[in-house]
Amino acid sequence: MLKFLRKLFENKEEKEKVDFFEIEKHIAEKAWNSVRADIERLQKAREAVLRNIESLEKKDIDSVKVQDKAKDVVKGNRNAYVIMLRKFADSIEPPSELTADSILLFCRKFEAEIIDFNNKTARNYFIMKTLIGEELEAIRKNLKEVESVLVSLKKDVETGRLSSIEDLQRQLTDIYRHIENKGEHEKEMKKIGAEIELLMSKEKDVTERINAMKNGREFIELENHKSKLQQKTDEEAAIKARIKSSFAEIARPLRKYENAYPSKILTKFLEDPVAAMEENEGIARILHSAAESMQKGEIDSKNPEKDVQNLQELSSKFDEMKERMILIEKEKEEIKENIRNNKAEEERDKMIKELNKIEGELSEAEEKLDALKKKDIKKDIAKVKEDLKKIGLDAELKNVPYE
Repeated sequence: MLKFLRKLFENKEEKEKVDFFEIEKHIAEKAWNSVRADIERLQKAREAVLRNIESLEKKDIDSVKVQDKAKDVVKGNRNAYVIMLRKFADSIEPPSELTADSILLFCRKFEAEIIDFNNKTARNYFIMKTLIGEELEAIRKNLKEVESVLVSLKKDVETGRLSSIEDLQRQLTDIYRHIENKGEHEKEMKKIGAEIELLMSKEKDVTERINAMKNGREFIELENHKSKLQQKTDEEAAIKARIKSSFAEIARPLRKYENAYPSKILTKFLEDPVAAMEENEGIARILHSAAESMQKGEIDSKNPEKDVQNLQELSSKFDEMKERMILIEKEKEEIKENIRNNKAEEERDKMIKELNKIEGELSEAEEKLDALKKKDIKKDIAKVKEDLKKIGLDAELKNVPYE
């Protein structure tokens, strides 16, 4: 990436000796020489433009032997051109602080101003050329020099030359700061190491308390309550499934019975027997009546014996299943109350929250310590020396740390 900087530092003479702690300054001086030269060229071209504007304004047009109308047209265009040229000259003030970013922004603004100036003054220029020669040619050369500076500055920025130099300068600044604060660096590592030890001790303590709680009487009772609640829930679900299945088996004859003997209760049971069971009484009686009607032949059925048997069986056991459902619901509420009164889970959740907080802080501390450990200053110095060679700075470094 830095090959384009080689020529900047190529030197066939005896190697220059540079103190390691002066490299940043050494690079800065050489890297920015061409930029400073361009800025100086720009300032001189700008001053020349302003001088030549005065010459243009003083140019005697009245003595030229042409029609007065032509003279008036040239004078009018000269006035307009001078106004735009002064405005343009004022706009090409370079940045006070030279950085890759400031030069890039200046070049973009500068280029836009040149394009705008050329577009707005092209007609003025060609009209004035009919009567004005030397003064306009001088200004044209000045503007050509200005554009040449823009090309040179853009090349420095767009090739990444200045950004690469700034990256090297930042890298060196970081190394200098690290060496200067070496004691603070080691002190910070010890401090974070102590924090990690304390956090690990806390983590162990909370983990042991959580494990001890899991073996405690109250927590065991809580787990038993949860197990019983699940058993009751499963039993309830099994009864509901049995009810739905039983009604599904006799749905066809029951719908025929419903058509013959309309009943809102029966309609609800056919739609959702479990929901209807919680609301309505008398379904057992209806099932019994349906079985009797089928035995009398009042209701058609492909398998009357089986349907009658199913109706009678469901009729005889329905109230029992309903009572069992009511009892299960009551038992579930009692178990839930026991679970609510048991504080073991609440205490465990508090400890888990505390453990999560400790683990988060521990992870952050370990990341900080790893980052400090990875700051291998010897490797950073070796990289700087390698990058300096890549850009062609074939100097003999003195006073290199850790050598």
